[in-house]
Amino acid sequence: MSLVFIFIKMNFKKILCPFIVASLFVSCSDKNDEPSGGEQPKTDKYQLSGKVEKGPFVRGSSISVQPLSASLTVIGTVFNGEITDDAGTFDLGQIELASQFVRITTDGYYFNEVTGKLSTGTLHLTAYADLSDRSTVNVNILTHLKSARIQKLMQEGKTFAEADKQAQRELLTQFGLQAYEHTPAESMTISAGTGGSGVLIAISSIVLCDRTDAEITQYLSTLSQDLADDGSFSEANMKTVFQGKNRVTQDLERLSNNIVERYSELGMNVSVPDLRYFFDWNNDGIAGNEIKDNVEVKLSQEEVSFDKDGGTATVTVTSNVPLSIEKYSDPYGTGDFDVVPPNTSTEESMFKDFFIDEGKPIQCNYTFENNILTIKVDRTQKRAAQTASIPLYDMMGVCRATVHVSLAGDSSIKIKLGESGEQVVTASLSKFANALSWMYYVERGYTGMYKFYDATCPFNPNDNYNYSAFNAAYQSAALNANFIKILQDSEYSNAVHFFKLLNAIVYTEMVDKWGRIGICESLNYESSVTEQKSAEYVLRYLESQLDAISTEFSDRKADNQTVSPEGMFDMSKDVWRIAKANIYMALGEYTNAAAYLQHIVDSHRYSVASGNEYDPNAGTILHIIVPDEVMAGHTCSYYSFADVLLMLAECHIATGNETKATPLIKEVAKAKSLNVSGNDIEDIASLRKQLFIPRYFAFQKRNNLGGYAAYQKLWPIPVDQINLSPGWTQNPGY
Repeated sequence: MSLVFIFIKMNFKKILCPFIVASLFVSCSDKNDEPSGGEQPKTDKYQLSGKVEKGPFVRGSSISVQPLSASLTVIGTVFNGEITDDAGTFDLGQIELASQFVRITTDGYYFNEVTGKLSTGTLHLTAYADLSDRSTVNVNILTHLKSARIQKLMQEGKTFAEADKQAQRELLTQFGLQAYEHTPAESMTISAGTGGSGVLIAISSIVLCDRTDAEITQYLSTLSQDLADDGSFSEANMKTVFQGKNRVTQDLERLSNNIVERYSELGMNVSVPDLRYFFDWNNDGIAGNEIKDNVEVKLSQEEVSFDKDGGTATVTVTSNVPLSIEKYSDPYGTGDFDVVPPNTSTEESMFKDFFIDEGKPIQCNYTFENNILTIKVDRTQKRAAQTASIPLYDMMGVCRATVHVSLAGDSSIKIKLGESGEQVVTASLSKFANALSWMYYVERGYTGMYKFYDATCPFNPNDNYNYSAFNAAYQSAALNANFIKILQDSEYSNAVHFFKLLNAIVYTEMVDKWGRIGICESLNYESSVTEQKSAEYVLRYLESQLDAISTEFSDRKADNQTVSPEGMFDMSKDVWRIAKANIYMALGEYTNAAAYLQHIVDSHRYSVASGNEYDPNAGTILHIIVPDEVMAGHTCSYYSFADVLLMLAECHIATGNETKATPLIKEVAKAKSLNVSGNDIEDIASLRKQLFIPRYFAFQKRNNLGGYAAYQKLWPIPVDQINLSPGWTQNPGY
């Protein structure tokens, strides 16, 4: 049975541990009970100095030296001292002891190299030593862990030297560090920058990881007693060692830096060996043999794409090191410890049910044999495209290559929004409708499309209508930016395309009216719109944003006569096409715009209805309900088929294809029972004005209509925005 020694400042009456009582009884027994080998206690003066390190113990920590018999039972008088600096140093000089065999015990606060801070509680460490063999004895994790095993082996008849050597070998083997068995733990110190330093730091960090001071004390006792029994750790304790290793090896650089910085604070320049070599990464029982710098890995393809039906593909891997699709060879079922726990922040939790059971995520199964990665992907169960990544790890658990897998979505799968999805989409649509309605309302007065508004050209920078339109537009853009920011890093990242499309539409309108604007990135647009950008910069930015989401929309007829959250979220790609065309027309790239508009015409999905463009059935492609605060009881076909035909006709005129423009103009006029003059541009202007088709101001400017002075072709930036945004300047003429 192994013994546990607990030193409590010489007050033996308070020692209740039966093991100590037993040891005291043994110390009074006949000397014939001592093990053979000729090692007998010798009273003499012994020199003793060293370091106490867990990390280093701090100045003032106590240290005691207890003489022992050859069987390590207590004899003689205890000598007490203390650590003299924050590097854990002690020097007791020459002390007279009843034996060369001693138990050195220490209690104190210490530097925790994992957290980089001083401990909040004290720690007790032990070391056994033969002072006839050495005068410098370091007390550390290793001396403590092997102490009970030394005692057990000596009780079985081993000499101190034999027991110490065996206990050290057995202990280091548990960590794959048996290569260092011939370096006595008593000579190892963290600050030396040697292999022994690496051994101490590695084992120490595993013990420390994710434990309080009380838990560290308990854990050290558990491991020490376990090792004492048979020289190895139990399966349960090996599992905890494995867990600690997996956690601490995620940030070895920070661990090294903590040690270097601590000693630097103490005025010492120390180095830390490459800690990678002191951990058994692949669990083959030998630390560091897996490491190879200059790793070279080549893949026959880095990206593998599947259509909605899935399928099988192979990737050939060429590597100069062994690779695996499993990060850790885990014999204990402890799992992969570098998995980041789900973010449970308030912002993201609001999207916990954005969609209702949209089907299983991408089912991607893969194997890796003979340097061939075989990937099998099941048919999609989701409407949106999905991606997966397959990492290839070396034996250290370092990702050396990644194969990216994409699976196309199935547009026939109907979208179902959950409760939070409906709330978010409804909120976004409300701000979006408010923004478009205010800009449309003010535009109708400014352009003279409707004669009975207070909003008339020209504006001044303090005009309330101008401010209302500007503010409503930014409120919509800012809210959507916030949703995008939260969703893009969540499991619902496939929902961001909806909000990006709405913002592209709003920003294009803003460029048409105010020219130079800023792009907000959070809900508080007043503080986030920090830089005013040119109209072309914003339009190119919007072009790239729309390009990035081009595959996310259903290529079908728009059925947005109603504005239900699900109906609006499931946006037809034709809305995306019109948004793209408007950007190109604003840039003067009419050929590009015409291609998108022609695609809608050629689909034969729509016809020009006879009703007014306010009517939701008037060939609507994007329909909004105008808020009562703008125009009570109104609705608006913001994009309609008549609008598409007139935009396409304008593109043909701009590119010198007037003969293609005329039939389109006549088609709209005939359906609406309106007369045209035969002058194509004037006819488009007349039809857009009579039908109250939005974006009339942008059309007028493109075609030099409306009789505006040069400065009136942009509205003034509201004074409040100029005041809130350092660096912004007013549009010319205001």
